[in-house]
Amino acid sequence: MSTHSKDSLSLADRARLATWLDLAARGWHLFPVRPGRKTPAITRWQDRATTDPQRITRFFTDRPDHNAGIACGPSGLLVIDCDTPKATCAGDNPSGSAGGATGRDGWAVLAGMAAGRGGLPDTWTVATPSGGRHLYFRAPAPGPDGRPLGNTGKTLGPMLDTRGAGGQVLAPGSRLPNGGYELLDDTDPAALPGWLAWQLSVRAPTATSGPPERFSTTVGDYGAYVSTIVRAERQRVAQAPRGGHNAAVFTAARALGQLVGAGVLDPATVERDLLADAAHIITGPCDCTARDIAASIASGLAYGRRRPRCLPPPRAGTGMADEGRQTA
Repeated sequence: MSTHSKDSLSLADRARLATWLDLAARGWHLFPVRPGRKTPAITRWQDRATTDPQRITRFFTDRPDHNAGIACGPSGLLVIDCDTPKATCAGDNPSGSAGGATGRDGWAVLAGMAAGRGGLPDTWTVATPSGGRHLYFRAPAPGPDGRPLGNTGKTLGPMLDTRGAGGQVLAPGSRLPNGGYELLDDTDPAALPGWLAWQLSVRAPTATSGPPERFSTTVGDYGAYVSTIVRAERQRVAQAPRGGHNAAVFTAARALGQLVGAGVLDPATVERDLLADAAHIITGPCDCTARDIAASIASGLAYGRRRPRCLPPPRAGTGMADEGRQTA
């Protein structure tokens, strides 16, 4: 039973609650998130997310410091997260020179991709504390395989992630230590453009007419450095002892995911090779299933990609500029 009333809330908290009740009225499923964080405050948040205004009011009246998350899958949403460039490990440098944040932000990348396809439709948009934005679209129907669009990291391009089935975003009004989430455009969510739906659902080709491109950038002077890490992590999985399988697979996928995030490994290749290295786990005397291993790989890759490895500075005069591309 609630011990507080809406009248006891500050004006700011009343405004937040009103916003979240409006989202619930749209049919968007909400759940509580820990204060100042992105972490769900409840277990099984996707199943327990609700549109019930009484439950929402009761919870956030008693806990006005909590944030609200939107469960994208039950809400029928596909959200594109346009991030901003991060400062590199050499130090924060807002000028964009060496050692600082460089390149275009995710919004510019997405707008550039859309320029030759008729542009992007106006849609519900939220500004994030980092200076990025969340673009909300109506999720398309599941594909022929019956699977809805889920979460991706950099599949569309640099600084572009998506949240769909199994994913969540913080609702406007939520607050982090570096700022709050604010509504920029209250246009009803548009249908996800077909070209975006295709890019997010396309599968890797089963055959090619020539050698596949493994890297998104030329490896150059990083070839030996990357190869050493790849060999070590693949060996970790191949030699994983019984009882430590999941930890070994996740650790390897996380390390290689950091190289994917740095732009020097292809994620599909990493996933394929780690699955091959883990074959002895699936067929051996262990309770690990193929689904368990695939989930550990996907989780590790996603974690690593969000934290790209800081590569060592190139060495001048090594003569490696034409070195062949590497496989994971």
